[in-house]
Amino acid sequence: MPNTESDLLQEVYQDVDFSVLIQIAGRMIAQHVELIGKESGLSAGHLSVLGMILRKPGLVQNVYGTILAINDATLGRYVDKLEDHGLVLRGRCDGDRRTVRLTLTQPGQDYILTVKSRLAQVRSEVTCGLQEDDISLLQEKLVVFLSAQGRDQQDP
Repeated sequence: MPNTESDLLQEVYQDVDFSVLIQIAGRMIAQHVELIGKESGLSAGHLSVLGMILRKPGLVQNVYGTILAINDATLGRYVDKLEDHGLVLRGRCDGDRRTVRLTLTQPGQDYILTVKSRLAQVRSEVTCGLQEDDISLLQEKLVVFLSAQGRDQQDP
């Protein structure tokens, strides 16, 4: 018989499929991230797009969708709202006017850098039961997992 709630949860999670565990963990973390974006009327998805543009500016819009596993329609709505907030610029490519590249505006860059510091606080909250080595290993394995799923695409 489990002694604590933590023991009970660990016992329950032992029998849960890997894909469901990933889904549960994602929802738990997304709840924290949603609170950060909510202040500006943005979702965790919006923040993910901003963060990826900060890391890899100037990629074609649909490449961000591939990397973040966001379908084109949803990504388009995210970018529309980010553009309306003055955080993102869409730029047409000279060679193909249908191709759109995304960059951050200065307010967008300032905003996402502020969010990143708040995300560091969230990270410490959601990883409080883990050692730093465990966190590093988990991050490393998630990168391998996502890359194997084809999420880490190169810009055409």
